[in-house]
Amino acid sequence: MSKQKHVRRLDFDLLRVVSMAAVVYLHTAANGLRQSEDMALWHLSNLLCSLGVAAVPLFFMLSGALLLGSEKTDDPVYLLRRRLPRVAVPGLCWSLLVIAGVWLTQGGEIALLKLVNLPAISVITPYWFLYALIPMYLLSPLLKRLTDHMEERHWRYLLGLWVVVTLGLNQLSGFLPDPWYALLRENQTLNVSVLEGYLGYFLLGAWLERLEKPPSRRVLLAAVLGSWAVIALGTWIVFLVTGTYGQQFATYRGIFTMVLSASLFLLFRDLFRGRRSGRVAILLSACSFGVYLAHPMAIELLQKLLGGGLTVPGQLAVWLLSLVGCVLGVVLVSSVPGLCFLATGQRFRDACRESNVFAILRMRHGKGGKRLAEKPPQ
Repeated sequence: MSKQKHVRRLDFDLLRVVSMAAVVYLHTAANGLRQSEDMALWHLSNLLCSLGVAAVPLFFMLSGALLLGSEKTDDPVYLLRRRLPRVAVPGLCWSLLVIAGVWLTQGGEIALLKLVNLPAISVITPYWFLYALIPMYLLSPLLKRLTDHMEERHWRYLLGLWVVVTLGLNQLSGFLPDPWYALLRENQTLNVSVLEGYLGYFLLGAWLERLEKPPSRRVLLAAVLGSWAVIALGTWIVFLVTGTYGQQFATYRGIFTMVLSASLFLLFRDLFRGRRSGRVAILLSACSFGVYLAHPMAIELLQKLLGGGLTVPGQLAVWLLSLVGCVLGVVLVSSVPGLCFLATGQRFRDACRESNVFAILRMRHGKGGKRLAEKPPQ
């Protein structure tokens, strides 16, 4: 019997691409929200970040939907040999590259401190994502066995517990002043949150993927627009009251972000499920992890070159140049056999089919390009 060919889904690939662009914007706009006195820039940043806050939860949800929906996840050996290295190896390589940059610019003592603390503290803030994702991968064979045998009532209980105890209490605690906010904080031992609650998004993605009767497209669109408006308006009110940017409404571990993320996940599924991804969508989707790892350095460099990006044109320029530059950089690095896996987590053979120069040649020249992609120069 021939092996079944894996078909890329357009809804998943588009969610990856949109989330990739949103993450780059979130980190580009951080200075505009916290340091700029330009209110036009602040309102633009708040509006777009209030929608883009769904990006990281969507990455977790996509991982959960794919891993817990795959029969291969049952095998711990497959996980340790094939899946985990795709995340851990590039994460380690980019972290060491950042530490090398710190050594060159700030000295060996600070670089050594970052190296020693690497198992516990990410070298740069955006890499915290890896410290949540890797444990999810490690737990995925066990979670696969668990979720495959759960009834709907167990799914609802598990996710309901997460929504109430983790998201609900965390959201409410953000609105209470000292010392009262401590009333709603979980004890480090007496709690049900796993991986600070981010595992809930992993499981939510798996459950939504199995959902047979999702809400209508009209309801989903209303949920997206409503939660987006609440986050944006709430953040503006916090700014008016306190004079500083606050994330009480835009926290990842909050009800509004969860509703926004889940609604977007189901809306894309409703709009694009059943349609196969085109080559451009596949290329950009395959570049997303490499772009996530590379974009913090690109943003920092461009902000220095363009004066911080603290105007609307400057911010948009930094965002677009960072995004396009990182995609092009990942495409080029993926074309080098020795660097492809280290920088992106992709096998060179897969990159030649999806996301490097040889894949682009395949797109442009059809069969001739396909032959080049299948037999790249040594």
